[in-house]
Amino acid sequence: MEFSKKEIENYTWKVKNTMQFTIDDAINVPESQLDMERLILVKGNVVMEETQAMVDRFQVKGTLHYQILYSGDKEGNVFDSLIGKVPFIEYVNADGTKETDYIEVHSCLNDLTVTMLHSRKISLKALIGFDYQVKERESFEAVCDVTEGEGAEVLKEGYSMMSLKLQETRKMQVTESVEIPANKPDIYQVIWKSMSVTGAQMKAMDGYVEAGGTMNVFLVYTAEEEGMPLQYFTVEVPFEQRLEMDNANADMISGSFLSLDEYHITVVPDERGHDRLIELAGEFTVELKLYGTEELSLVRDAYSTQMEIMPEYRKFVLQHLLVRNCAKTKVADTFAMPKQQSVLQICNVEGSVSVEETQSSAKGILVEGVVGAQITYLNKEENGALASVNLDIPFSYEIEVPGMREGVTYSIMPFLDRIQAIQTGEKEIEVKAEVSLEVLAFTNEQARAVLHMESKPIDLQRKKEMPGVIGYIVKKDDTLWSIAKAYYTTVGRIKEINELDSDQLQAGDKLVIMKE
Repeated sequence: MEFSKKEIENYTWKVKNTMQFTIDDAINVPESQLDMERLILVKGNVVMEETQAMVDRFQVKGTLHYQILYSGDKEGNVFDSLIGKVPFIEYVNADGTKETDYIEVHSCLNDLTVTMLHSRKISLKALIGFDYQVKERESFEAVCDVTEGEGAEVLKEGYSMMSLKLQETRKMQVTESVEIPANKPDIYQVIWKSMSVTGAQMKAMDGYVEAGGTMNVFLVYTAEEEGMPLQYFTVEVPFEQRLEMDNANADMISGSFLSLDEYHITVVPDERGHDRLIELAGEFTVELKLYGTEELSLVRDAYSTQMEIMPEYRKFVLQHLLVRNCAKTKVADTFAMPKQQSVLQICNVEGSVSVEETQSSAKGILVEGVVGAQITYLNKEENGALASVNLDIPFSYEIEVPGMREGVTYSIMPFLDRIQAIQTGEKEIEVKAEVSLEVLAFTNEQARAVLHMESKPIDLQRKKEMPGVIGYIVKKDDTLWSIAKAYYTTVGRIKEINELDSDQLQAGDKLVIMKE
C-alpha cells in the first residue's frame, strides 16, 4: 500500500525551575588609576553567551559585566572608575535532560556587593539567578493520506495545534543621538555614564518583528568653569527597530525576549563645537520565539475487507493556546536611609525586575518576584557628595488565567515599565515601580498518529467462519467504524442496510451487519 506523510515538529516541556549561584572574585586596581578612598556607584549586568545540553544537566557560559565609580580623595572631588568582566561557566543539574534537548535560560543579577579591601584591591561578590526550561524536540513523519490500498477504508481526523514556527537568537544594535538638557552647561569630563531599558516589547508583524522600548541614560560630569558643582542629568530615548523575518506574520503569538547586553555612550561636539551631544549605542540580545496555529489532517486508522492492515502508532502532544496576556502590577515601598546618610537631592533611579518563583493557583498563576532599585543621590551628611543605595522590593501578584488546570505549561516574562524615587524626607525615600508580567500558557493534549502501515493477506479462514449476517447490539464506546472493522464490512454498508442518517450510535441500538 502507498500513503503520503506530513512532518510533525513540536517541543514538549520536561523541566522548569529556578536556581542561583555566586561569583566571588578579587580585583586589583590597575597601576594607571587612582587609589580608592570611597566607593560611590556599582552597576552590573549578566550576559548569557552559550548553553549546552548534557545528560541530566546542562552547561551555561556567560559574563558578568561590572562598572564601579569611586573617589580618589577624602573630599570626594576626584573620581575614577573600574570597568571589567568576569566570565563564568556553571553546570545546572536537571534530571532527564538529553544532549539533544533545547535549553532556554533567562538570567538576572540578584545582588552585587563590592567591598574595598584596601586602596588597591576590592572584593566582588555577585548572586546570579537563572530561570530555565528544558524542552524536548519532537520530530517525526505521520501518515496523512492513503493513496493506494486495495479497497482500504481510511479514518482521518483533523487536529488544531499551536506550534513553534520560529525560534532563534539574534544580536541587535540600536544607535541614537540626543542633546543634553538646555539648562545644563557643556560637558567637560564625564564621571559616570549608565543606561537601562524600560518598556521593552516585541511584536510580530507581516515579514518582520518589531522591537521597541526606552533607553534611560544617566550622566554625571564636570563643567569647564571652575567652582561649578558636579553636574548630572537623565534622559529617556525611545527606540523602535525592525528585525526582518520572512516567515513572520501579524497573526503569530510572540514569546520573544529583549535584553540589553552592553552599551556605549560617547560625548561629541554639536554644530557650534560645544560638547552637548551624546551618541548612544545599545547592544541587545533578542530571543525570538513565534507561535502559530497549524491545522493537521492525519490518518487515525485504516482497514480493508480484502487484506489485513497493521498501523504503527506513536503518541504525541498537541499544544493549544490557553492565554496570551500582559498583566500589570504596581509595586511601592518606603525606605529609611542608612546611618550617616541623608538625601539632599535624588539624581537618578535605575531598576530591574526578576521572578523568583511561580506556582499554579485556583485562579491562575501566583508570581513571587523582586524589583531592585539603585538610587543615586547627593548626601547631605557629606556636604552634597555623590552617593548611592540599593533597595529591593519583594512583590506577589496573582495572574488570572481562565481555564487553569493541572497539565498547563506556561512561561512568565517580566518587564520593568517605569520606576521612580520620591524623597519624602531627609531620611526617607519612597520607590514606586510598574511591572509587566507577560504570560504565555498552553494546554497539552495527548494525541495518536500513524507512523507506518504494513499489509498482509487476509485470514480467509477466519473471515469464512464468520456468519454472513448477524444481529448486533451496540455497546458503550462502539462506533460505526469499530463495528465495520471488526466484521469485515464498511461504514457506508452498515448505514445503508440499517437506514441510518448519521454516524451517531447509542448503547442498546440494534443493527444488522452483513460482511462484505
